[in-house]
Formats: sequence, structure tokens, C-alpha cells
Amino acid sequence: MGIAAVDMSEKNNKSNSPADNTKSEKKMTKYDLKMQRRQEEEKKAKKEKAIIKTGCILAVIICVCIAAWKFYDNYQEKHGPYITVGDHEIQKAEFDYYYYSSLNSFASTYGSYLSYFGLDTSKPLDQQQYSDTMTWDDYFQQQAVNQLKNVYALTDEANEKGFEYDASSDYDDMVTSIKSYAQQQGVSEDEYCKSVFGSDATLEGIKPYVEMSGLASAYYNDVKDDIEVTDDEINTYYDENKDNYDSVDYRVCKIEADMPEEETETETEAQTETAAESISETAAESTSETAVTETQTETESETMSAEESEAAAKAEEEAKKAAMAAAKAKADEMLSKIKDEASFEKVYDKYASDTTVDSLNTGKKKSSISPTDVANWLFDADRQAGDTTVIEDTANNAYYVVYFKDRYLDHIKTVDVRQILISADTSSSDAAETDETETTAAGETETAETESAEAQEQAKEDAKAVAKIKAEQILDDWKNGDATEDSFAELAKTYSDDTGSNTNGGLYEAVKKGQMVTNFNDWIFDASRKPGDTGIVESDYGYHIIYFVGDNKEEWYVNIKDTITSNKLNDYMSDLTADIEVKDSRHHVAYLHETEAATETTSDTAASTESAAASESAAEAAASETETAAETTTETAETTAK
Repeated sequence: MGIAAVDMSEKNNKSNSPADNTKSEKKMTKYDLKMQRRQEEEKKAKKEKAIIKTGCILAVIICVCIAAWKFYDNYQEKHGPYITVGDHEIQKAEFDYYYYSSLNSFASTYGSYLSYFGLDTSKPLDQQQYSDTMTWDDYFQQQAVNQLKNVYALTDEANEKGFEYDASSDYDDMVTSIKSYAQQQGVSEDEYCKSVFGSDATLEGIKPYVEMSGLASAYYNDVKDDIEVTDDEINTYYDENKDNYDSVDYRVCKIEADMPEEETETETEAQTETAAESISETAAESTSETAVTETQTETESETMSAEESEAAAKAEEEAKKAAMAAAKAKADEMLSKIKDEASFEKVYDKYASDTTVDSLNTGKKKSSISPTDVANWLFDADRQAGDTTVIEDTANNAYYVVYFKDRYLDHIKTVDVRQILISADTSSSDAAETDETETTAAGETETAETESAEAQEQAKEDAKAVAKIKAEQILDDWKNGDATEDSFAELAKTYSDDTGSNTNGGLYEAVKKGQMVTNFNDWIFDASRKPGDTGIVESDYGYHIIYFVGDNKEEWYVNIKDTITSNKLNDYMSDLTADIEVKDSRHHVAYLHETEAATETTSDTAASTESAAASESAAEAAASETETAAETTTETAETTAK
């Protein structure tokens, strides 16, 4: 084995010798080198071309991705969820519907008083402050979010419990109204919708929102009708809140202080000029004084002027105190002469600043009595008949001598009635008004305008006459028929133009004094009125055919029942919406994120503060925010119900 291994090793060495390698290699010519370089260059070019091609493909892919993302983002912005309310995705058009509904309702309610709230609807709302932390845009966004929460919470529960309601009539009424207003403004229905409910609104597009709101409102009213309020609850509430429901009878004499007249700006300027002239004359007479002396004199004069102003202000204040003291003495003198109500009446004219004002006040609620100190004294739990006092009113520089007569709970009853409203058709008078405008624009004579105005008035009278004849005919038909409350209710459903009551037979329950227009009110609260009485009264709305159903509960009882019912509804809505989360991933609703930031800041501050006082303050702030949120939910629920 050893010899064989050596032989093989030598054999291998021979085969790998340099001489043999030299023989096997081919010598490279210039042509070979040239071809080799060409091949290398072709490989390099091909590689560079592949890199460029790959880069272009990547660039195209990136561009396509960016374009696709932009398209998706734009699509989501327009068609995707604007916000989410619980499990419901809300698109911008729907959010705008509730936003502008809140804005329009607010503007309609307060009208010309909007400026008192610091609101100008002709300017951007996000540039006008509603409060220190919210703009008006934030406020109406908040109202929209709260309404959406309430509407979806109510409709979800309504559907879950199988509550049925045909909301098509709500939409039909809305369409009729929109078409009428659009025609008046000379625009299409969709154009009018956009102007009222936002740029994405259309007549067909708002249909689901109107019907959903109608369902929510109907279910809310159904829940309200099912709420029970017991007599014990009402009596307990009254005992705890008597000041809000009791009335008082009292006499009062206002004695105003004879305050000194305040100097007007013109008088003050005149006095200043006179003083300046006096100083100038004195300076002119003293021609021998040096410039330094003149400067000192001017300084002394200015000092004297300041001292005089201070003295004048002090004197004026003393004069005011003296005037109030004199009024107080006068009031005390009157008080000393009052032994009973008759003696109060006897001396009233001698002391009252305005004797044309009657001293007697009857049936007054605490909230209607001014100033507050007088109201508080009258409603003191220890007050007894015949009590007297003198009360100071520094705000109005006066004293009040007050005589307490009585405190009691009014037992004024409410009533139930049914009505059929026949409104006058004034379309012809509207045409006359248009004719008058056109005539005036054409520059016709004053005689033509007068004739047009007379025609317009005549058209209104004719319309009223037609309405009256129709009302009388309906009442005669009722009398010639069954002449029952039920038959009257059926006629109300058929003929009444009052959309607030015609669906329930024209019924109004627990009507309070002063709630209806004057003629209507006077008829139903006539002392001789009996159940089953009928009559026709006229108002600006047309002719009212009235059926008197009868007396209901006393007014205070109805008011307290309504308050307790409202409180229970508030609690119901708070519980119903408590777990509904509103998400705004695209940051459309600014106030939501400002609220979140404020909450985080509050949490961080509370966590980093070790003092007990700071912790207590943070707790109070949290409680306040919770109460405010509850109040907002309540207000929105009431708005939804309407």
C-alpha cells in the first residue's frame, strides 16, 4: 500500500506541472481582447438598462399608489363616514342636515336678537366666539352631534322593541314646505335644500334623515306618554319648591332718593376752560415773575385742579349719601304710620314718588317681583299677614315700604278643548300684493297704488267671509248629526287646518289661561262655560270652531307634573345615550378633539398635583362638566321631541 501511494502521488505531480499548463493555455490576441471588452461593455449596459427599467417600474408603482390613495381619500372624504355615532357611520350630508337644522332653529327662534348673543350669520361661524373655549361653529357642531346621538339611540330602541310609525307623512309635509319656499324664492327644490341644509343636500337625499327624525320623535312621545307621575310625587315636589308655585298679595310704596344731578361732559369742559382762563389772567398780571416762577405756578395750578376734582367727587358722594339718608328717613316715617292696610292706603299718596302706580299687587309669583330683596322678604317662610318693612334698593337709589297681605296657592283650573281651524285663503290677496309691487316698479301713479291696496284688503275680507261661511256650515252639520265629542273629533280630522291638533281630533288638553289667542282664551275661560258647549271665534289665524270638553287639573298641579315628567325624560335620555361613543378619525369636528385635549390636560394636572386642595378643585371641575353634558343632552332631547 505504501509503494502504490507514492507512485500515484508522483503521477499526479507530473500531470500538474507548469510545462503541461503552458501547453494547454491559448494565447490572447488583440481581437480576443477587443471582443472581451465589448462583451463586458454590453453586460454593463444591459445591467444599467435593467436598473433603469426597474426604477421606472417602481416610480410608476409609487405614482399609482399615491393616485389610488388620493382617490380613496377623496372618496372617503365625500362618501365615507364623516363621523361615527356608536355603530352608525354618519356621512357629511347627514351631519350637515342636523348642523344647519340647529343653526336655522336658533336663528328662527331669536331672529333680530342674534346680535345680543354675538352671532352674525353672514360671517364665518368659526371666527365668532360662543364662549371662552368654543366658537359658534363648535356650538352648532356640538348640537348636531347631540341630536345624532339622541336620534340614533331612540330609533335603535324603537326598532328593537318593534315600535311602528309611518314617517312618510313627515317627509311629505317637509316636501310641501320646501316646494312652497323654493317657489317663493324662485329657485329649484334642490337649490333651496342646499341653501338650508348644506351643499350636499337634495330633496331626495334628506328623506331618510327626515323620516328617521320623525320616528325618533314619535317614539320619544310614546315614552313620554308612558311615564307615570303620582299625586304623592307632585305633592312632595310642591312642598320642596313652594316658592316657585305660591302667589302673594302685598302693597308697596317706592320712595326714590332725590339724587344730585351729575355734571355733563360739556359742563365739566366749560368749568375747566374757565379755570384755565382765570389762571392765564393771573399769570398775565404778574409780569415781573421769572420763567421759573411761571412754571411753578402752572404746577401748583395743576395740583390745585386735581385736588378740586377730588373734593368735588367727594362732595358728590356725600350728596348722594345724604339723598339716600333723606329717602330712608322718609320711608321710616311712613312705616311708623302704618298700623294696617287701610293706614297704608291713607298715607301712600303723601310718600310715593309716583302716585299713579297702584300700591296693591295681587297674585304675584316670586320670579315676577323686583327687586329681589323685596321678593325674598315676601316669600320668607315666617312671613305673617300685616308684616311691614323698609327695604333698600341701592341699584335704583330708592327705598321700598312693603306691607304683606297673604300668601297662597292659586287654584286656577286648566281646561280641555277641541277645535277645528278654518284658515282664510289669502292667495288672492297675495296676488294683489304682487300686482301692487309691479305697478309701483313700473312707476304708475299714487292713485293706482291706492286702488291696488284697496283691492288687496278687499281680497282678504272676501277670504275671511268664505272661511266664516265654511266654519258655520261645519258647525251646523255637526249639530244636525250625532252632535257628540267623537263626531266633532272626526270633523276636526277632516277639515281642521291646525296641523298641531288635527291628527288627534283637534284636542288640546290642560290649556292654561293666556295660552291661546285672546278671543279663543276668553271663550274657553268664560265663567259660564259648560262641557259640550260649542262656538265660533275669530282670530288672525281664521275661524275657530270650539268644543268645550271640560275642566282639567289645577294649573300648579299640571306645571309640577310637566316638570317631573321632563326630569324623568332627561334621566331616560341620559341613560339611553350614556354608552354611545362618537368617533371622528378624520378630525372634522374640532370641538370633539379640543374636549379630548382639555380632558387629557386636566387628567395630567390632577395626576401631577399632590395637594388636597388641587384634587378637590379637579373633582369639582369634573362634576361641573358632567352636569353640563347632562343639561345639553336634555335640551337636545327636547328639541328632538319637537
